[in-house]
Amino acid sequence: MKAWEIGPRGGIDSLRLAERDDPVAGPGEVLLRVTGAGLNYRDLMILRGHYGSDLPETRIPLTDGVGVVEALGEGVEHLAPGDRVVAAHFVDWDPQGPFGFHVFGRDIGVTMDGWLAEKIVLPAKAAIPLPDAVSDRTAATLAVVAATVWHAMIAFGNGGSADLSGRLVLAQGTGGVAVHALQLAKALGAEFAITSSSDDKLARARAMGADYTVNYRTRPDWGTALLEQSGGRGADIVVDTLGFGEFAQTLEATGIEGRIGTVGALAGSPQDRADFAQGPVLGKNITIKGITSGHRAMFEAALAAMAERGVETLVDADFAFADAPSAYRHLEAGAHMGKIMVRVA
Repeated sequence: MKAWEIGPRGGIDSLRLAERDDPVAGPGEVLLRVTGAGLNYRDLMILRGHYGSDLPETRIPLTDGVGVVEALGEGVEHLAPGDRVVAAHFVDWDPQGPFGFHVFGRDIGVTMDGWLAEKIVLPAKAAIPLPDAVSDRTAATLAVVAATVWHAMIAFGNGGSADLSGRLVLAQGTGGVAVHALQLAKALGAEFAITSSSDDKLARARAMGADYTVNYRTRPDWGTALLEQSGGRGADIVVDTLGFGEFAQTLEATGIEGRIGTVGALAGSPQDRADFAQGPVLGKNITIKGITSGHRAMFEAALAAMAERGVETLVDADFAFADAPSAYRHLEAGAHMGKIMVRVA
């Protein structure tokens, strides 16, 4: 089979296409024929050497993907040949057990081989049969964003309830996480606020159902601008993709008793010093939680809701398997809206 490897981690040019023997499913494993894979920003960071330590040059990248079951290892009973499946990327995050550093030990596409190959073997406990109503194009890009957004917006942000009626949700930017949050939140009955530096992207967001939109280039005080648009109402739930570099504006846009699930740091490094004072957190009684993706049950819940409500991921561009480096370059350029995928088979 053919597989892409991360190489010496000197950037996108380090990617290399390799020939490997077909993998074989061992006990408790499943062999998949990959049909599609998706990119996240951390995949670009891995190639730059900024995410994950001591990764071998032969590591196969990409955390998001979809495939068809070809063979089952001994003891696997919840799957059958021909099933379409996706996988929770933190293999050892047990929904019934606590989160801990142990979950990073087996992280698909980082500490174990990922989806950018013609075939892949995964632990069967991570594999999730795909609902018929969810297309391969949508499923190929879901593992990280679906689990992350469900964790931040539903499990934490709304106390576990998938009914967002009467709630105002905010996400910043128009990358994969924010656009997925927009699509899912609107399907679940919420109002939605979103920011971007592009008026064209904001127009597209409004066409997708966004209720409040702000260009943060023309309004650096975008938190205040959102309050102006909403009549002073702050967000009940924030899926925070910016991090502490812009947290003062995030707090400004958050309402009384609001919940902020902080999932990324697009405004700077996660180690950047915070730009906010403690006063708004106390004054509004805001709750803040760090969100590290989500476990299998969160991913399954997101898939079920998407199937029921007909949510199809916005895929900005797709690339042939042989042209995978161009998919990375499209991500690096930052002009996309939504997700980027690679067609594998």
